Amino acid sequence: MTSPKTFRPACITLMVASLVLTGCGPSDAESDGKKDQETTVSIPVEAQSIQRGPIAATYTTTTTLESKADAEVNSKATGIVQDLLVEEGDHVVAGQVLARLDTERQQISLAKGKADLGQLKSELERIEKMYARKLVSADVYDKLKWQVESLSASVAMQELALRDTEIKAPISGVVARRYAKVGQLITEFSSKALFYVVSQQRLEAVVNLPEKQLPRAKVGQKARLTIAGMPAVDAEIVRISPIVDATTGTARVTIGIDNADLVLKAGMFAQVELHYETKDNALLVPKRAVLAMDNSQAVFVIDQGKVSRKLIKTGFESDTHFEVLDGLADGAQVVTAGHASLKDQSSVIVANLPASTSSTAVVATTAATPAS
Repeated sequence: MTSPKTFRPACITLMVASLVLTGCGPSDAESDGKKDQETTVSIPVEAQSIQRGPIAATYTTTTTLESKADAEVNSKATGIVQDLLVEEGDHVVAGQVLARLDTERQQISLAKGKADLGQLKSELERIEKMYARKLVSADVYDKLKWQVESLSASVAMQELALRDTEIKAPISGVVARRYAKVGQLITEFSSKALFYVVSQQRLEAVVNLPEKQLPRAKVGQKARLTIAGMPAVDAEIVRISPIVDATTGTARVTIGIDNADLVLKAGMFAQVELHYETKDNALLVPKRAVLAMDNSQAVFVIDQGKVSRKLIKTGFESDTHFEVLDGLADGAQVVTAGHASLKDQSSVIVANLPASTSSTAVVATTAATPAS
């Protein structure tokens, strides 16, 4: 049997529960009404409409400029440096005297040789007259004639040794280094150079082209060099090595650069861009729009406020764009920023930045379903 004390708390509990349920009734009804309204969230993205334009197949690498012709100037004579006639930075022409050695020894040797030769020639003239009169044998005459010829050659060598005391430029160019000093002892045919002369009117840049790029490279093809702090320079391929280095899988390609104004210098570091082929009316998509995954490339295309992921096939590639061979139509609008939150049929709203760095960029606006 239930006591009055137990019955009273139970009644109070039932009354409170009834009041709570009664108070929640209107809120539940309002919530059921809202379920009938769908809420759509639009993801902000940047987008561009793809356009047609020129694009070139290129290969970019780096290299160092080299002089087409250079020479280390050595001495053919032994002596003390007496005069230095040029300094570093001076322009010289082939055959110009750069320095002179002392010539005292060579001059004395030459004077003695000429005196001996003159005496022998006088003797030969006397013997010739006697030989004509059959007063001397042919053997005596022939031996004296050979002695004159031998001594004449010795005198010619002494004259050459005297001329070799003048150190001359073997090529036209600029004196890049001067190693000689006045008073320095120079030995003939020493491996130590006196000057280093470079010709900079025509420079070259050697690049190591990967094997797979070789079929596209041709002599005469255009190249473009970019050097820090200078305008871009036009050049062209002048030589392609007929062999591939087995250790690197590359071939030497030599690029010729006209430098008649001598603005460029040998040793400068340059970025080289080889131009293989140009298409003037290619369908171009910004690189920022292309997603690479599993050996395929795709873009998000915007259509009526929603995006769809489309696979594309690309061709030529530049710094900023891909050529589209298949998968997109002219004027298609593609997402260029904000891909991370997207999937097929996501709702988007285009919110492009005011200034676009792309020359083909088109500010696009796409209507999106507003959030409720």
